[in-house]
Amino acid sequence: MDMTRDCIDKIQETAVPNEIDYQGRKFVDKGMTALPREITAEALRTATLTSIVDYIKQDTDKFALTSKIGCTEQDVPSIDRFVIHVAGHNAVELYKELNADKKRDHLISASFEGSDFPYERFMPIENFIIDLQSMFKQDDNTKALLKFVGSVKNDQSAEQQDDGVSQKITMRQGISLSTVAKVPNPVYLRPFRTFAEIDQPQSAFVFRVRKDEREGVTAALFEADGAAWKNQAIQSIKDYLTKELKGQSAIILA
Repeated sequence: MDMTRDCIDKIQETAVPNEIDYQGRKFVDKGMTALPREITAEALRTATLTSIVDYIKQDTDKFALTSKIGCTEQDVPSIDRFVIHVAGHNAVELYKELNADKKRDHLISASFEGSDFPYERFMPIENFIIDLQSMFKQDDNTKALLKFVGSVKNDQSAEQQDDGVSQKITMRQGISLSTVAKVPNPVYLRPFRTFAEIDQPQSAFVFRVRKDEREGVTAALFEADGAAWKNQAIQSIKDYLTKELKGQSAIILA
């Protein structure tokens, strides 16, 4: 083993890296890593679309974002355009255009934490009613579904008929009186699953009820639109930002 070579290599590994100028660029001699000509910003974490609109309209960080060095706040030029990426129904990112290093300032990362309604899982009627009231936008459809579900929640003598498309529940009242209620299918609902600034997208759900030996009558919702609502939400987010940022220097990608 060449001990001298090993010692030299060890010294070089522990040596402080040096900057090298090459064709107007600065490099670090270890691995010839190029040093960034501009430092990029780290994103603020927010939960609303309003934060992005306010950031742009109020010229937040205008002086810090300008690439012109040595200017005063009075003569700051217009900054490069903003780039808004609607990354999904629950995520929007705000960037600045590419800098000299072909990198972007990541200014805001807005994300929405949706409700965790347990789709495709049967649950006791009482729990279903609570979740339906707290995790969905209330309209005529939720009202009708709540009315139906509420009529069977305490009935232990319900009889179920199912033809694979619709269901019928017979609720016995007293000894001889009974009524028949048809379960609505599909049911169109608006769960809270995207930013509050836009209308919650409506989509179809298959609603099912069944009797459970331990929990009695249970209910469940199954998504039935192939997640098409996500595309609708993304378009609604873009439309909202386009309207709110009219006249601003911003590119919106969705």
